[in-house]
Amino acid sequence: MRKLLCQVCGGPSDRTPEGTLWLVGEDADDPGRWKPGDVTTHPPLCVPCAVASVEACPHLRKQYLALRVRRFAPAGVHGALYRPGGPIPVAYGADGVPFESWQIRWVLAGQLIMEFHEFTVVDLDTEHAAYLANGR
Repeated sequence: MRKLLCQVCGGPSDRTPEGTLWLVGEDADDPGRWKPGDVTTHPPLCVPCAVASVEACPHLRKQYLALRVRRFAPAGVHGALYRPGGPIPVAYGADGVPFESWQIRWVLAGQLIMEFHEFTVVDLDTEHAAYLANGR
């Protein structure tokens, strides 16, 4: 996530002047819920892997949004939460923790959380056609 590599192939994610390509799951009961300030633990993607992901992933196949994110920033981490418990810390759950939280010293991080500040919803089919037209 920190290097903005594609979460599937590990190559560079797709970046244009309109922003970096991200796919986010969309809740059928709450469509269009994505707004500035929302966060994800999923890294961005390159266009070919985004198309393949939508075809292969049952969750994304149901409903997703393709976003071109222009402004974003690391906001925290997701991982195992610990608390004092005698001679060694005791794990008690897993959750996302903002960097400014007191809990940040008690989390074993597994994923970086990225906060979206400015983005546009795009059509993945259009993005794929543009990718192919540019011979990438």
